[in-house]
Amino acid sequence: MKHYYFLTFSVSHFCFSVSVVSSSDRLSALSVRMGLTVLSVLSLFLLNITLCCGDAQDAELSLKPNVSHLFAGESVTFICDMREGNATDWLYKFNWNDQEMVQFNKSSSYSLYLTAELSGNYQCIGRRNGSTNFTKQSNNLTLSISAHRPTATITADRTTLPVGGSVKLTCSVQGSAGWTFDWFRQIPDSYEVVIDTNSLQNFISVSDEGIYWCRGRRGNPVFFTNLSKVYHIQKTLSNRAFVTLQQNWTQIFSGEMITIKCEIQGGENTEWQYEWRTTSSKTPPTHSEYNISSASFSYNGQYWCKGRRDVFFSTAWSDAFTLKVSNKPRPTITAERRTIPAGGNATLSCSVGSYNEWKYFWFRRASVFSEIQVIRNKEPDQMITVTQGGIYYCKGGRGNPVFFTEDSEAITIEKRVSNKAVVSLEPSWPLIFSGEKITVRCEIYFIGSIEWEYLWRSNAWEYEWSKPDSSTGLTNDASIDVNASVISSGSYRCMGKNKQELYSVTEWSDVITLTVSGNRPKTSISADNRVFLEGDTVTVTCSVTPSSPGWSYYWYRGKKTSEPLTMAEVVLHSDGQIGVSQEGDYWCRGGRGNPVYYTDYSDVISIKKTVRNRPAVTLHPNWPEVYSGETITLKCEIPGEDTEWDYEWATSSSHQPPNQNEYKINSVSTSHHGHYWCKGRMRSAQQNSTMWSASFQLKIVYIEPRPVLTVSPSWLSPGASVTLNCEVEHPSAGWSFYWYKVIKQESGVYHPYHYYPYDYYSRHRDWIHYNRINRLYKYELLPGSISGTAQDSYIIHGQTHTAGYVCRAGRGDPEYHTDYSETVFVWSGDFHSTASLTVSPNSVQHFFYDSVTLNCSGNSSQWRVMTFTQGGYLRKLRECGNWGIMTESTCNIDRLLYQDAVYWCESESGQFSNGINVTAHDTDVILVSPVHPVSEGDSVALGCKLRTGNLNSTVTFYKNGKLIQNDDGEKLNIPAVSKSDEGFYKCEYSGHESPESWMSVRASRSSLSVSLITGLVSGVSLILLLSLLLCCWHKKSKGTLCIRPAQSQETSQTAATVQTMSQDENQQQIYSSLVHGDMNVYESCRPSENTGGWADDYRNISLQLRSVGQRRKCDDPEETSDYHNVDPNSDTGP
Repeated sequence: MKHYYFLTFSVSHFCFSVSVVSSSDRLSALSVRMGLTVLSVLSLFLLNITLCCGDAQDAELSLKPNVSHLFAGESVTFICDMREGNATDWLYKFNWNDQEMVQFNKSSSYSLYLTAELSGNYQCIGRRNGSTNFTKQSNNLTLSISAHRPTATITADRTTLPVGGSVKLTCSVQGSAGWTFDWFRQIPDSYEVVIDTNSLQNFISVSDEGIYWCRGRRGNPVFFTNLSKVYHIQKTLSNRAFVTLQQNWTQIFSGEMITIKCEIQGGENTEWQYEWRTTSSKTPPTHSEYNISSASFSYNGQYWCKGRRDVFFSTAWSDAFTLKVSNKPRPTITAERRTIPAGGNATLSCSVGSYNEWKYFWFRRASVFSEIQVIRNKEPDQMITVTQGGIYYCKGGRGNPVFFTEDSEAITIEKRVSNKAVVSLEPSWPLIFSGEKITVRCEIYFIGSIEWEYLWRSNAWEYEWSKPDSSTGLTNDASIDVNASVISSGSYRCMGKNKQELYSVTEWSDVITLTVSGNRPKTSISADNRVFLEGDTVTVTCSVTPSSPGWSYYWYRGKKTSEPLTMAEVVLHSDGQIGVSQEGDYWCRGGRGNPVYYTDYSDVISIKKTVRNRPAVTLHPNWPEVYSGETITLKCEIPGEDTEWDYEWATSSSHQPPNQNEYKINSVSTSHHGHYWCKGRMRSAQQNSTMWSASFQLKIVYIEPRPVLTVSPSWLSPGASVTLNCEVEHPSAGWSFYWYKVIKQESGVYHPYHYYPYDYYSRHRDWIHYNRINRLYKYELLPGSISGTAQDSYIIHGQTHTAGYVCRAGRGDPEYHTDYSETVFVWSGDFHSTASLTVSPNSVQHFFYDSVTLNCSGNSSQWRVMTFTQGGYLRKLRECGNWGIMTESTCNIDRLLYQDAVYWCESESGQFSNGINVTAHDTDVILVSPVHPVSEGDSVALGCKLRTGNLNSTVTFYKNGKLIQNDDGEKLNIPAVSKSDEGFYKCEYSGHESPESWMSVRASRSSLSVSLITGLVSGVSLILLLSLLLCCWHKKSKGTLCIRPAQSQETSQTAATVQTMSQDENQQQIYSSLVHGDMNVYESCRPSENTGGWADDYRNISLQLRSVGQRRKCDDPEETSDYHNVDPNSDTGP
């Protein structure tokens, strides 16, 4: 065995240690055979290292007291610990700033009285007894020594002792620790008293008044701080102070004399010293009353006061008293009336706010320039009664000496005389135009000779003038001549004022309103006909806008420089109407007043003679609606085939038709929308033309039409045919119909959904869904519809699998096609070997958020699951596989969210499975019923399921709303079902009902075979009959694939289609029709255009074209599907 030896050296504090480690066959290292020789060498090496070791730093120097900040005059003790052996094994030396302070001795401690000069670094060194080389050094201690003795600081949480309370005092020495505290108290006329010494706590609570101070101590011998400053603690008396206003006024005004008092409750026999505090800019006195001789804004603020009995006893501060000084007030003067009626009086009132302490003083002037009269009514009062006109005002006063308010606003009182003024306009037109001349007159009828002034008011304007003495009629002094403008508009009235007694006036006249328009009026000219036949006359009318009276009319023909027409040239019907029999350009204007004021000229109208032919604009083809992109022709048709015409067109659209009798539009657009007129002009006599035709309005529908496809039935029954019905608006407008089957997109062409923001999705929901469906399906034309069919229905016999269909319509030459209809599906409830779908749990009804497993089986390794939701949208089930593509046959839906939906599988090769209904409910109870149709003779068990808990009482079952007698407490067992057991079922448990579901029963295989044989025999006979009829009919008709024979009652009922329904109505009824078994209504989303060829799958399907029959009632037994379910809580019905 090989041995390896490793020498490990470690260095600590300048000493070395060696260790020997051996290992066997683990490391590749130097191999040395070592024995006693190696051990000897190592021993010598270790001894040599030990002898070479120098000073070690394992000692520890500590300080007592252990504080960082020290003061001159304190004593400290240094303690040196070698941390090895006994203390007596060592000699100790102390250094200060690397200088020897104490030589080696046996004492491990050293006490030092501190001075400021001793600040610095301290260290101790230990030497083992009997050795001169082995020493140990301690750590360094740095001391900071302040030269000044510290002073204690005393603080308190409050300065005054509340009644029955205490004050907390705190003593501290800033910047250092380790102190205990001494407390002192002194009251007047006594010595200081020590109340606590050497207290470890730095605070005390006191409940007595006095002077307090403290100091700190520490160390041995004890070192004292300087005494703190003294702190005065006062005691609050129970007496309460109040600040009051002697005048007891609620508001103080600038300039008033007031007194503020400090009153102490319960201290009447005590001599108090008063203290004031205020937020104002003034300094209050030190006595109980604060007299303010003239209040101003500088006194605004809050005031407090308190009383002091001596230096240690005082009351608490009073509550704040707020003094607010306001501007000198101005009283408000009001009058019961401003005009004194003849023989009456008026009451005047003066007030300064709502205050009662005021007295009021009244003054009057007879005119603006007269002297002031002081009205004395015994005592100054707030209200006075006056009988004279004049100018009145008042002011208020209060206090002693009296403080007066500002003078109130002046109020004018007028005294009425019995005379009344009347104002009028000349001329009295209701509407005046800017530039017209009018006169406004004021008339006053009286007896005697009185000199009057006339005061006019027009909005904000006042006019005043005099009328000389006269005993006869009025002169022009009582009128105003107005050159009308917009600012002259307004309401006018007048009154007369007596010059000798200025405030004796008449009543105001009634108001007359002058309305002035700033725009010169314009005349409008019209004619009862612009084109007239030779020998007839045309009535021309001229009117002024805006309408007003007094106008005369002037008529013109020809050039603008023409003179007005004379009465010999026209036939005057009435003022503003004439009759003319000459063609030409006519215009007019109006005039009124003196001098004449003219309106603007009217527009010019042209009146022409014409021949008697009247053209008409017609549309070809004459469709009730024209869609953008179609080809149409507008024709101008004029009666009289022997006349050659030149044609003229007029239109309100943006396209001008050519001067031909036909206007062909190859691709019509909304820019062709508008009215069209035409007329003809004789080629042999160009001056003779027809009248314009009546207006023909061409309306263009810019939205591409979309037909509505309906299917009957929605769920396939054995042996039943499927009828497709394609409805367009205006079905008689020449439409041909094209029929398509939806085919799954090629294998591997799968696109994940793109998610849009909610607001974008809500605005473009149909467009987004269209693109999604476009990725799922393409279209193939059904047999016999490559050239379109004239009938709007299409019958498919022998359909047994789930399939989807679309249709569209076309018309015209070249043919215009509508958009594709929404996709419509027909579901089969039967299983097929190529593709089938099952669900687990096997029940139609489920609770919200239940887990459901879907299983697709058949001849495929890749599936996608499709669902049609209650909201009317078709989509791939994203929960199954990668964006709806399953590589396995099973799909788990962890949380069932859709309230109701139809599900089916689609294989990679395009095979569709049977469809199933799955409904989700937010109820406490659901019905457990089979998803698939039940064959006659099979046994069935219907159950009831709770959301939570187990059934512990009898469950009641209902069929078609009627109670079923049930012997089993929890299930409804039907040993052998028959067609009579088909219907709606629900259960009830403890007062809670489940929703209803339809249980479908299908005929047994044997009965179905008999039906098929009978059907085949009837079908062969019918085909022979059809062939004969087709030959006869084909000779009389073009473009029709086959003849439509009379249908048997059974076939007619089976192929009946729905009545016309709007797209919105279909959208609301889509899902309801699925779950309720309505075989006529179904709608899906629109895929893109794809016109594929015929499918081989349809070579053996017989085809029959027929017209649309009447819609069958929902409860017709022949129309009932063999498999459908109903949600009774759905908002829509079948």
